[in-house]
Amino acid sequence: MIDYHPVIVGPGIEAADHMQEWFEAGAADGFWISPDINSDGIDAFVDQVVPILQQRGLFHQDYQGKTLRAHLGAPDQYGIDARF
Repeated sequence: MIDYHPVIVGPGIEAADHMQEWFEAGAADGFWISPDINSDGIDAFVDQVVPILQQRGLFHQDYQGKTLRAHLGAPDQYGIDARF
């Protein structure tokens, strides 16, 4: 079995281009980001790649609500879930 994990090395535009290509081809509906540098790798991604994806309309610019439940469009739940 071949396990393909693409690795993008280079400026943020290359990562954004790669992600856009995969998304628009229907090859991905989401991505896991694994920065190679723990201390500042995610900062570099957020500062360099996310703005490009936002400009292209591929990444949200604001959240819809104040909770994860609201962001996902899930209804509010109060008390114990009756299904359990």
